[in-house]
Amino acid sequence: MQPSLKLPFTAETLLDALLESIICLDRDRRITFWSRGAQHIYEYSAEEAIGQPYAMLFPGGAEEAAAVLDPLVPQLLAGRRHNIDGWRRTRSGRRVYARVVVAALRGARGEPTGFVSHAVDITGQKQAEEALLRVQQETVAQSARYETLLEAQSRADIGIFVIEEGRIVFTNEAMCRAFGYTMEEMKALPSYLELAHPVDRERIAENHRRRLKGEQFPNRYDIAIITKSGERREAEITASPIVTDGRPGVLVVMVDNTERKRAEARVQYLALHDALTGLANRALFFDRLNAAIAAAHRKGGAFALLYLDLDDFKPINDLYGHEAGDRALRAVAERLNDCVRESDTVARIGGDEFALLINDAVAPAAAVTVAEKIIAALIRPLPIEGCRHLLGCSIGIALYPRDGEDIGSLMRHADAAMYGAKRLGKNRYLMPK
Repeated sequence: MQPSLKLPFTAETLLDALLESIICLDRDRRITFWSRGAQHIYEYSAEEAIGQPYAMLFPGGAEEAAAVLDPLVPQLLAGRRHNIDGWRRTRSGRRVYARVVVAALRGARGEPTGFVSHAVDITGQKQAEEALLRVQQETVAQSARYETLLEAQSRADIGIFVIEEGRIVFTNEAMCRAFGYTMEEMKALPSYLELAHPVDRERIAENHRRRLKGEQFPNRYDIAIITKSGERREAEITASPIVTDGRPGVLVVMVDNTERKRAEARVQYLALHDALTGLANRALFFDRLNAAIAAAHRKGGAFALLYLDLDDFKPINDLYGHEAGDRALRAVAERLNDCVRESDTVARIGGDEFALLINDAVAPAAAVTVAEKIIAALIRPLPIEGCRHLLGCSIGIALYPRDGEDIGSLMRHADAAMYGAKRLGKNRYLMPK
């Protein structure tokens, strides 16, 4: 299992801290959540935006929004994400160019509930790219303007380099800063592939070969790069074939998006994990339970579902305060993780209720062994100063396929068994008869 992560912030705090826009929509594409980053980019307050159609952000209104989104809905509902980059309209009528990723939202049981869009304002980058391509097509007599543009892009941390015959023949200061090389060191590299992280070198080299052959394919994509110091970072590049004095080459515009990727990963983590304990939340647990059912059905396998409710947890909150209660829940999460394998899943379902998915538990004895380990682990004194109160737990066990072959049946049997164990006394487990 992944170690329990103690987060010093809530999901709301993180979303408010991000400059990126996070917008949630219902199935009719009306706005249900509007982050502070969305307000920063589009100028509408949350009060003004919530309840309005997402189409208000498209310059062409509902017609343009439908043309962009309608063809994507079946694929979004099937679990795919899509980029819908484009010009958007702000509250003041100003146009911004946004890099937008849209995906479907699902409820705890996996049912589609709407959509979420993540956007970054890249107006400056888009304008710089368009200006650069225009400058490329101008004559040598306008080279002074070209140099001015390159300098402006460098100040904006937009890296530029030109590849000819596999080597870098031109670069700017922003690119040198990103990689930690001097300009002379960049040009002295034996191959441009020295800048690519090993995991991406083969893909980048193949794309370069295809581009020089004139093949048509997307020229913008994400890559992993490696700096002079050996640090891996993430970047987005736009690569375009050019010809200079009869020599074929490729012009590359690069933006380091490492921090944006990390922010997206943090948002994704918080969407699927309990903020207090770091355990899987309901949505992630039911997703993995669905996957376990599908795999077991396909391979003829088996697994166990353990549903756990803490006994005598409320007195900790009442006697020692909610902070002590939170520490107790984190301690429970750590102990539960210690009782299972890396391939199993521990989730906090809500309050003082937890669920565990024990994979490949073919015999009931395997689930019983885990239940006994959990009971023994949770009755130990809590690591809370001055607290002499001991916790207990009641556990219900349901086995696939014996007790059910769908989520509803398994959860009902495990829940009923848990309450049966609680009626018999503390620190017990029970299986359905």
